[in-house]
Amino acid sequence: MQDIRKPYSRSRSNRELNNKVTEFEKHSYPRDTFEEDAEPAPISIPIKRSRRDIHSMEMYPRRRADDLERRDGSDRRDTITGARRRKGSAGTWIFILVVVALAVAAYLLTYVFNSSTITIVPKYQDIDVNKTITFSKEGSGVEGVSFIVATSSITKSKALPLSETKQVQAKAQGKVIIYNNYDTNPQRLIKNTRFESSSGKIYRINESVTVPGKTGSTPGSLEVTIYADSYGADYNSAPTDFTIPGFKGGPMYSAFFARSDGPISGGASGNVSLASLSDINAAKDALALELIAKVKDDLSGVKKDGYVGMYGAIDVIYEDNEAALLAGNTSTYEVTATGYLMLANNNELAKNLAQEIRDYPGDMVRLGYEDTLTFTRKDTDHINANDSLSILVEGKPRIIWVINQDDIKTLLAGKNRSEFEPLMKSNKSIEGAEIGFSPLWLTKFPADTSKIGVVESLPKR
Repeated sequence: MQDIRKPYSRSRSNRELNNKVTEFEKHSYPRDTFEEDAEPAPISIPIKRSRRDIHSMEMYPRRRADDLERRDGSDRRDTITGARRRKGSAGTWIFILVVVALAVAAYLLTYVFNSSTITIVPKYQDIDVNKTITFSKEGSGVEGVSFIVATSSITKSKALPLSETKQVQAKAQGKVIIYNNYDTNPQRLIKNTRFESSSGKIYRINESVTVPGKTGSTPGSLEVTIYADSYGADYNSAPTDFTIPGFKGGPMYSAFFARSDGPISGGASGNVSLASLSDINAAKDALALELIAKVKDDLSGVKKDGYVGMYGAIDVIYEDNEAALLAGNTSTYEVTATGYLMLANNNELAKNLAQEIRDYPGDMVRLGYEDTLTFTRKDTDHINANDSLSILVEGKPRIIWVINQDDIKTLLAGKNRSEFEPLMKSNKSIEGAEIGFSPLWLTKFPADTSKIGVVESLPKR
């Protein structure tokens, strides 16, 4: 293919330009000569502008984008404008969707997921107590601060040497329950009434008793202690049933009966080897120390909502088999310790202690710092044997006014924020209160009380 750029290199204008350059290079000027001694003048080098290489020139000039036409004859400007219009429409829709989403979120936070939390400081007062208070078993009907009882029983044993020989004459004995399944009338049994075991051995009671009548189909019952009619180990027996020979031949014979509550033991006769009394007492003291520590440790962990544990007044009762040891029936000392812990009603005890506060109006109160209280019981007063006990109470508890949280929620449901302060001031059991809303822009409490939380906060002392 012929190179269309060559005619331009042979044109007239190009030849004239080349001739002028050649003539300029051959011509000389006076300033081109110089004297040998003269100081050479600075040489001025003419700057030759680089000529544009016509071979690198584009043959066709660039045209503006808006002059271009698509092959199908449509104007490109219309294409660009349409694209911009479509881009602007998409942005508008995105903006609308964002606004709608924000509006829905604001609605949900305001009316669906809204909530409020009220932090209340109840009225309180710290006091110093040193007084004797009467406590009564719950349900006993006796006046006083009510209490319930928690128990813990532990048994320990120790083998003892048979170091003594002794002439022994002892009667077996044990606990039995007498049942009256005859009628609803109570039945009196006189002292020395006989009871016959299934093996034919005779036992007696050593005092008169009255057995209650039956209630409906439930027989009346009474627990008593029976004693063997004679000495000897032959009367020792495992649990068994008894009849009353005095009723034999009549309708009451089959309706009255007894059943032993544990073994019948302690019967002995003749020379027997047994543990010495000193060994028994030493074992008793050693095991008692172990048992009381374990029982108190168990009861110290007993807690019950609404009650105050009176741990300083724990009562421990011991039962052992000393009689069987002294009768020679066994060489193992066994003792059971049963601890009794009183748990006083918190509100009743707080109300009693609040009497120490001047002008106390009798409001419902509860105890704080109850672990500062100590309780001292008389050694002669046993918890399991008395419905009422007088106990010395000492310490520095805090009396706290009780607030009904449900009433607070109901009072504030649907109310304006501005009503909060006067409503709280109207409650004499409240020392101070603060509110928190979620979201923060709420101006009213939720109408649903389940969305209102109440938290009590008390300063430490």
